[in-house]
Amino acid sequence: MRQQERIIDLIEQFDNLFSGSPWFGPSWMETLERIPSDAVNFSLEKGASIAGLLGHVVAWRNYVAQKLQGEDDFDLLPGTDWTKASVDERGWQELVRRMVDLQQEIMEGLSDLPSATLDEQVPGRSYSWAFMIQGVIDHDVYHLGQVNLLLKQVLPES
Repeated sequence: MRQQERIIDLIEQFDNLFSGSPWFGPSWMETLERIPSDAVNFSLEKGASIAGLLGHVVAWRNYVAQKLQGEDDFDLLPGTDWTKASVDERGWQELVRRMVDLQQEIMEGLSDLPSATLDEQVPGRSYSWAFMIQGVIDHDVYHLGQVNLLLKQVLPES
């Protein structure tokens, strides 16, 4: 696959996962629209809540967005990507809004990324841009599944 085709494929994966029709189930937007506000802090014993999972995804998407915007020194400090704190309605809406904004930032960053860059190392890291970008897509899929499993406990008919 040529480099430009790889970038197009990554953009399509992000777009499909966010608001398309992924083969494995509902997209992020379809899932987020189904979550009642009184369920965002739901978790299983010793597990992350729905809001905690979304906050974790947002943290890693922000990391990728910052890197794509040329913020070479940006880092995600250990432990800052998880929170046990409950969120209120306003906090939940902010998380969802940030997820939507980050989708746009990542899509723009990928569209502007020179195709030759995909196999280069992310500055200050031991992995390539392609590895990081595909990794955050896979990370999203994993946590989207967790959110949907928790949502199934709250809304058994879904």
